[in-house]
Amino acid sequence: MLSRRQFLLGMGTAAVASQLGGLVTTTSAETVDYSIFDHPISASPEFMIGYHAITWGREINQAMEEISALGYRGIQIRREDYKLYADRVSEFKDLLAAKQLTLVSISTGGVSLKPETEKQEIEDRVQMAKFMRQVGGLYLQATDSARSKEGSNKPEDYKTLGRRLTEIGKRTADLNIKLGYHNHMNSLGEKRDEVDRILETADPRYVWVLPDIAHMQAAGGDPVRFVSDYASRIVYPHFKDVVIQPGGPPTMDGKPARPKYEFVELGQGKVNIPAVLQIMKDHNYRGWIVVELDRAPAGRTPKESGAISKRYLEEKLKLKV
Repeated sequence: MLSRRQFLLGMGTAAVASQLGGLVTTTSAETVDYSIFDHPISASPEFMIGYHAITWGREINQAMEEISALGYRGIQIRREDYKLYADRVSEFKDLLAAKQLTLVSISTGGVSLKPETEKQEIEDRVQMAKFMRQVGGLYLQATDSARSKEGSNKPEDYKTLGRRLTEIGKRTADLNIKLGYHNHMNSLGEKRDEVDRILETADPRYVWVLPDIAHMQAAGGDPVRFVSDYASRIVYPHFKDVVIQPGGPPTMDGKPARPKYEFVELGQGKVNIPAVLQIMKDHNYRGWIVVELDRAPAGRTPKESGAISKRYLEEKLKLKV
């Protein structure tokens, strides 16, 4: 009799991955048994590991220096970092080369539902895609700023966001830059069902999925199932960890209080990262993984936090940074 692990592997369809990475799968998330991930994971050469510069705040040059010194092969930058070098393309390209880094992605910010800003939101990201082409970069990340601050969003809002993401993705695809939608706390795409509603409308040819496993955990979802269900649509993942504490008493309207959460280095929190990695392996993912940490915990520098995550990647996950 086949073991569940063998069944999972047998169900996955193999294919040659593109240069930009990707997944192929026909495996259902219903077959996943998390207990199979309790054993050590074997070493794997399929992944390239990058690190997000967000931990360093505005110090992008220091971020590049220290991310490179730690041995990470790629970097993701923020919109603010891009703005610093938007008119200095050659200089930024030279910096990347000097630090032996690939620009994996730019965090382009939140896409809104405002009709009056649609044209500008699209054009901004087209300019970023052009920048990526010029410096040898790969992808763009988009979150959203569409969650209603008062009351609930209308069902049509999810469709509107999906269509706007599609229009952005069409334009960046013309430049061979894939657009990845990033689930995020306090966005319209926070909870799993909300992400699904957005992605149902967004055209999968132009809008890929950039799963943040810690944000999904913080939102009460299952990051392992999330990665498995969207396996064929993942552009690259954010590896991230989170500590979650129960919320306080119910609010005045009787709703349960939101839990408190804090993002931490890999292996320091609640996310079942080995299970996520094994799902990616079983679905033949080839490409980048970007480690992200919004800010270093008190008493540690960004570089020290990067070193903690590196040890986890190499010692626990058996990945080569």
